[in-house]
Amino acid sequence: MSPMSEPALQLPNRTRRSESIPRRLVAEGKYHLLPVYALLTTSDLAREGIRNSGSFRFADHIYRNEPSGRYGVGRVLDRVLLKLRGARSMRSRFFHSCIEIRGGIRNVVEARLAGGARVPDPKRSGPASIDPIVVISVPCGIARDLFEVAEMLHATEPELYEQVDFIGIDLDPEALELSRTLTQDHPCFEFRCADALGAESLLKGADVVVSLGFGEFLSDHQLLDFYRRCCASLNDGGRFITSAMSRDRVSDYLARELAELHTNYRSTERLTELLKSAGFTKIRTGRDKVGLQTLAVAEKEL
Repeated sequence: MSPMSEPALQLPNRTRRSESIPRRLVAEGKYHLLPVYALLTTSDLAREGIRNSGSFRFADHIYRNEPSGRYGVGRVLDRVLLKLRGARSMRSRFFHSCIEIRGGIRNVVEARLAGGARVPDPKRSGPASIDPIVVISVPCGIARDLFEVAEMLHATEPELYEQVDFIGIDLDPEALELSRTLTQDHPCFEFRCADALGAESLLKGADVVVSLGFGEFLSDHQLLDFYRRCCASLNDGGRFITSAMSRDRVSDYLARELAELHTNYRSTERLTELLKSAGFTKIRTGRDKVGLQTLAVAEKEL
C-alpha cells in the first residue's frame, strides 16, 4: 500500500468528519460563518484547529503562546485567539502539569530517602543515590511539559535531573518525532509509539503519570478504563496528573461549528468520581484562574 493510500490514524481527538467545512456551512445555510471561517484560517492556531481538530500542534501552539499567521492580519488574530478564555485555560493546565510533575519527583525522592534508599557511592548522598524516577506522559503529543521540567531540573537541580527517566507515549509518529527533536539535548528521554487506550500501552513501575487534553475526547466508560490502567501502572504512592474542562460558550461554538471539534466537558465532582472509581484514594482538585479547568492530582495508596 502506498503512503498516499494509507488510512488516517483513528485518534480520539480528530473529531472532524466533513471533507470541506465551507461546503458543510453552505449546506446547512450558515452563510454568516463563511467570512468568519475565511478570516480564522489566516491564524495558524485557528487553521490547525479547523483542519485537524484538537491536534497536538494546536495544543502546543497554545502552550508556547507565540502568535503567528498569514498576511499580517493572521498574526494579529492569532494573538487575539491566544487571549481567549479557552486558550488561557489550556495554558493554565500546562503550567499546572509542570509544577505537579516536579512536585511528584520530589515526593519520590523524600519517600525513598526516608525509607533508607541504597547509597551506592559512600561519597555521595541525597537525590543522586536513589533508583531512577520514572515519569510518563500519555498521550504525550509534543512533550513540552516534560521538556520544561527537564530543562528546569537540569539548570537548578542537576543531581536530581540525573535520576529521572522521562517517557512519552503517543500513537502519532509525527508527534513523537517532533518530541524527539525538542528533547534531543536530554538523554533521559524515551518515546514509544502506542495507543493510549491499548491494554499494554502503559508501563508498570511509574512514579508520575500525566495525561492532559485526552479525557475530553473520551466517554465516561473509556475514561474510567484509561484511569484504571494509569493507576495500575503507578508504584504505590505514585502521582497521577490530569484535568477536565468546563464549557466556554464562545470557544465551544467556534470549535463545533468551524472545526467540528466536539469535547466532553466534566465537572469537578464528576472527575473526582471517576478517579475514585479507578482506584485513587487521595485526590485533590482545584480550579484554574480562568475558571474553565479542573486541575487534579491523584495518588495511589501506599
